[in-house]
Amino acid sequence: MSALWLLLGLLALTDSSESSDWGCYGNIRTLVTPGASCGIGRLHGLNYCGVRASEKLAEIDMPYLLKYQPVMRTAGQKYCMDPAVIAGVLSRELQGGNVLVNVGNMGNRIKVIQDAGLSVPTSWISESQVSQKTEILTTRIKEIQRRFPTWTPDQHLRGGLCAYGGGAGYVRSSEDLSCDFCNDVLARAKYLKRHGF
Repeated sequence: MSALWLLLGLLALTDSSESSDWGCYGNIRTLVTPGASCGIGRLHGLNYCGVRASEKLAEIDMPYLLKYQPVMRTAGQKYCMDPAVIAGVLSRELQGGNVLVNVGNMGNRIKVIQDAGLSVPTSWISESQVSQKTEILTTRIKEIQRRFPTWTPDQHLRGGLCAYGGGAGYVRSSEDLSCDFCNDVLARAKYLKRHGF
C-alpha cells in the first residue's frame, strides 16, 4: 500500500513539474504585467485594455494554439523556454483568432490568414519556424543577460521580449522593460499557462 502512495506521489510531482514552471528564463507565474495597451485592444475590436484584453485575445487563440502545443513543447525543451511564453508570442504575432484558421490536415504546418478586409494575405508557419522564433527570443534574452548581468532572470525575460523585434539595442536600461509587446505577451502567456501550456 505504501508503494502505491509513493508511486502516486511521484506521478503527481512529475505531472505538476512538466506543466508548471520550467524554462531557464524566469517564472512567468510570478511576473506582474499590465497587459496589452489600449491600442492593441482597439486593434482587435475590444473596448478595454490591460490584462483583461490580453487574456481575451489569448482565449480567442487558444483553440488554435492547442493543436500546435506539441510543437511548442518541443521547441521549449530544445531552447529551455516555457511553452506558455512561446504560445504567448505566437498569439501576439498571429493577432488574435482572426488570423489563425484550421485548414484541415496540413501535417506540421499552420495556415495563417490575416483578416485585412478585402485583401487576405496568406503565409505558413511550420515547426521549424516556431523553433526559429523561439531561438530568436532566447538569443535576445542571452544578449540582454550579457549586457545586464546583475539583472534577475525575470528582468532578462522581459528584456528579451522587448528586444525580440527591435534587437538588444532597444533595451538600454531597466526602464525599457515595460514595452507593449512584452506586457501583452506575458499576460497572454500567464493565461495560457493557467490553461495547460
